[in-house]
Amino acid sequence: MDALMESQILALWETGRDRGPIDRGLHALAVAMPGVDVASRPVGWRTLSLLRLRSATFGPRLAACADCPACGSAMAFDVDLAALLDALPEPPERAAQESAFDAHGAAWRLPNSRDQANAASAVDPGAALDLLLRACRLDARDDALLPRGAALDDIEARMEALDPAANIELSLRCADCAHEWTVVLDADACVWEDISACARGLLLDVHRLARAYGWTEPQVLALGPARRAVYLDLADRETTP
Repeated sequence: MDALMESQILALWETGRDRGPIDRGLHALAVAMPGVDVASRPVGWRTLSLLRLRSATFGPRLAACADCPACGSAMAFDVDLAALLDALPEPPERAAQESAFDAHGAAWRLPNSRDQANAASAVDPGAALDLLLRACRLDARDDALLPRGAALDDIEARMEALDPAANIELSLRCADCAHEWTVVLDADACVWEDISACARGLLLDVHRLARAYGWTEPQVLALGPARRAVYLDLADRETTP
């Protein structure tokens, strides 16, 4: 996957500030993969595609942190995206045709990103789960009873087996108290945080060079990172007493 251009990063940051997390991820993929119906693909497809986009644009090393739930210590860690992507199997290309299965009196398909975005608007986790189940049940009336208990656990397990990238968990161990726990890797949030940080850095560069040389934003971005860094250094030298 090709890296995002700086102009695309700025546009994504500007249009994504008022979007929800899933919509931000989908919008980034729509820019990187024009013509692809990204919202209809399985959730794991979006996750893997976002991690590939993040690796291509910002590098394969993902710096992260988490607070230990036992002692509260903050722990920094790195994720090797290249190794992670190699370890995860590819999900089906389509949420319905290639992933349908029969279980507990109905046919089911994997949830896609559109289903997940709709469920995110629910008033509580239970309502969100019901929305997802109804969207993924293929041959039953909307008012038919939804699975609960062991039946629900079985359906969820079968979906996770078909699309393991939909829920990536990282195993962590606290350096202070040795407590072990898992955290979910949120690809939408990771990509947005990098886009936001990069966009703010680009805007700062534009601001400094516009003041120093009177250049416009397109002119600054057209310089490229290496030449831009030289001009920023020259501008700093002229302003340093």
